[in-house]
Amino acid sequence: MDPIRRKKTARFSEIAVAAGVSASTVDRVLNQRGSVSDAARRRVIEAAKRLGVPRILPSSTHGLLRFDVVLGYERDNAYYQSLDAAVQRHAELLGTRVVVHRHYWTPDREADMLAFIHHPPYPRHGLIVAAADTDSMRAALLAQQQSGVSVVTLTSDISGLAGSHYTGIDNRMAGATAGYLLGGLARAPGRVVLMVTSMAWLAHIERVEGFTSVLGARYPQLTVDAPLEHGDDPERARAHMRTALRKEGPVVALYNTGVASAGIVSALGAARSIERPVWLTHEATAEHRLLMGRGHIDLVIDQDPDAQVLAALQRLLHACGEIDSVSAGPTRFRIETPENSIDQA
Repeated sequence: MDPIRRKKTARFSEIAVAAGVSASTVDRVLNQRGSVSDAARRRVIEAAKRLGVPRILPSSTHGLLRFDVVLGYERDNAYYQSLDAAVQRHAELLGTRVVVHRHYWTPDREADMLAFIHHPPYPRHGLIVAAADTDSMRAALLAQQQSGVSVVTLTSDISGLAGSHYTGIDNRMAGATAGYLLGGLARAPGRVVLMVTSMAWLAHIERVEGFTSVLGARYPQLTVDAPLEHGDDPERARAHMRTALRKEGPVVALYNTGVASAGIVSALGAARSIERPVWLTHEATAEHRLLMGRGHIDLVIDQDPDAQVLAALQRLLHACGEIDSVSAGPTRFRIETPENSIDQA
């Protein structure tokens, strides 16, 4: 008997047992001939890797890989524009076999967004989502996981979603860091105005929790107002800030978990009799860098959209068997000051 052929047949049989398929399926996958489902291909490739087969293995998915990026927010939001730009930059580096589709759904169109998640117009291999933490969104993503689609959340996680991967920052830690820094910079006892994008998003809930816990423990001389939700709308932020300034007690500090800062600046500018409060916000947008350069904002916590997107795409490529390993843990956030910020005006 030909020893080379005997060794090859035995190895295919071993892979077949480990993958739960027939030896002929292993032959079709490893020699790239014939049609095999993506699920079976993946099991064969994974088994071959575990068994240390000494050959270059084919991709575990046949044909195009289609990833959907679903952003549940306004297209003109400065942060989400930077996130979308990061998706475009990194998608261009993936080659022609990986197709990344980008989709925006405004908060008032959640039903349309959910319908798209449930029923994509093409075979989907991976899903990246930044959306509000709702029961219907959780159910939609769980259904995708059960159908074999890998799900990654970024910027804001979805609670109770076992088996997904979150590639954003640790938002509770970011909020706690904001509390530590803002409390240390506050020049006198008084009130802290708390501006929040939306308490429907887990990221902002966690930022508020981290912020208030640290401020309460370390800086009892500072009193935090109830959160004011502005939806990243400058007009709503302006109205909330004007109302906060009319309340009793001096406003010595301001924490904003999102953007809409133009409205806050407008309200503070109209109240010329007060001393400028210490102000810490999120997202190193062009507007925030400009406001830091002009002395309105003291510190910015940036969640690094490029790092989030890269980690999310790597997670999907790993799940599809295209790469062997990915980095673990959340994305690290950055702190920008007027001294280390770029693109100031």
